[in-house]
Amino acid sequence: MILVGSLLIGLAQAQSVALKDITIEPQADHWQVTPHYELTLSEAIVDAIQNGIEITFVSEMRLIAEKNWWPDQTLQRTLKHFEVHYFSLSNQYQLKQLDSGEKTFFMTLNGLLEQLTQKTTFNFKHQTGASAVEGRFYLDQRALPSTMQLPILFDPAWSLQSQPVRRRLPVAEKP
Repeated sequence: MILVGSLLIGLAQAQSVALKDITIEPQADHWQVTPHYELTLSEAIVDAIQNGIEITFVSEMRLIAEKNWWPDQTLQRTLKHFEVHYFSLSNQYQLKQLDSGEKTFFMTLNGLLEQLTQKTTFNFKHQTGASAVEGRFYLDQRALPSTMQLPILFDPAWSLQSQPVRRRLPVAEKP
C-alpha cells in the first residue's frame, strides 16, 4: 500500500510534454516546420532552474521518406539544444540556443517556455521522396551536473520526453 501511495505521489509531481501539432509552411526551396508542444514542468525542475542549475532541452525534427513494407528512411535529422538559465540578481530567465549561440531574455519562466515550445522553427530543403516530418522534445539528462545524473535516473519528476509525432508534408500543387 505504501509503495502504491508513493508511486501516485511521484506521478502527481511528474511533468508532461506532448507534441500537439506541427505547422508546415512550404517555401520556394524548403519547408519551414514549427512544432507546437504542450509542456508542464515538474516542481523539481522549476526549483532546479530557480536555484541556478542549467537545464537543457532538445527539440528534434526528422524529414522522412515513408516506405511501404520497408522501414522508413530518415532523409535529414535536426536537433536544437536549448539551455535555460535563471539570473537571481536581475530576476530574469535566459533561453540560449546552444547550436547558434542566440540568447533571449524573459521576465517570466512561462514566457520562456512559450518561446521554447511554440516558436522554434526548422528548415528542411525539398528532397525527392520526402513525405513526412516527425518531431519529439525531451530533457537532456546527460547535460545536467554529474552529481545529479545518477539520483534523477529513475525519478519521474525528471523524466521528460514526448512521444514522436508524425505529420505528412503538404502535396505540391501542379500548375
